[in-house]
Amino acid sequence: MGVPPQPTSSILERYALHPGAGLRHQLPAVLREVSGLAVSPDGKLLAHDDERGVVYQIDPDGGAVVKAFSLGPGGIPGDFEGIAAARGRLALVTSAGQIMEFQEGEGGSTADYHVHATGLGSFCEVEGLAYDPGEEEFLLPCKQSWAPDLRGHLVVMAVPLKSMRPYLVPRIFLPLEALREHGLDAAFHPSAIEVLPGSGTVVMASAIEEALLEVSAQGRVLGARKLSRRDHPQTEGITFLPDGTMVLADEGQNGRGRLTLYRPLASSGGAHP
Repeated sequence: MGVPPQPTSSILERYALHPGAGLRHQLPAVLREVSGLAVSPDGKLLAHDDERGVVYQIDPDGGAVVKAFSLGPGGIPGDFEGIAAARGRLALVTSAGQIMEFQEGEGGSTADYHVHATGLGSFCEVEGLAYDPGEEEFLLPCKQSWAPDLRGHLVVMAVPLKSMRPYLVPRIFLPLEALREHGLDAAFHPSAIEVLPGSGTVVMASAIEEALLEVSAQGRVLGARKLSRRDHPQTEGITFLPDGTMVLADEGQNGRGRLTLYRPLASSGGAHP
């Protein structure tokens, strides 16, 4: 497998992220607590909430639910924190690091699922899930780390599809102090993660710090952007549509959840690498 070309600039520079720049859609009431986004191989935008194992296909042009299906009858209960699509399968992750693997279902159907207990919850709180097709790994960011040797760092763990057992060494292990050079404070609590196909670049959102962060496959910070609190009160999901549009999902807090779409700037060349 060849090594993909490494980016020299941040993909975040391709988007106008100033207040009011994005196209916003309210989500149905059932997704007030939207907690993750992913795009399937055939381009479907998928979302989930954080309390039950129910997956929703969302129309990105208006925010309507196209279909919904559940893991187990009615959707199994859990603290679900991310969704990813990987090689013809889907996966949800809990804050304790359990990965639920399943196949996409039809609207109103119940999908069988298999639970992988990664054990990551014993030393960190997991929030977010992404699939890296280049390495064939799931990526699980730690919102908070319990282990003393992980504290003070931004930590992303990797779980290879082949074994579904996490590597002991973090995929990303970045001193938080390094974020000051990019306009952020020395703190970043990930709430969502996505991998850009073709480059292995990792983009993370933080609801607490109201920011986006891009890190190369080698763990080098490429860029960071602050988000408007008014536009993004609690960002819990991030993904990219096939045409390069960046999609962010925010919990509704006291109102409706919402999607915000950011099209690439005309000079950026359209779709992501």
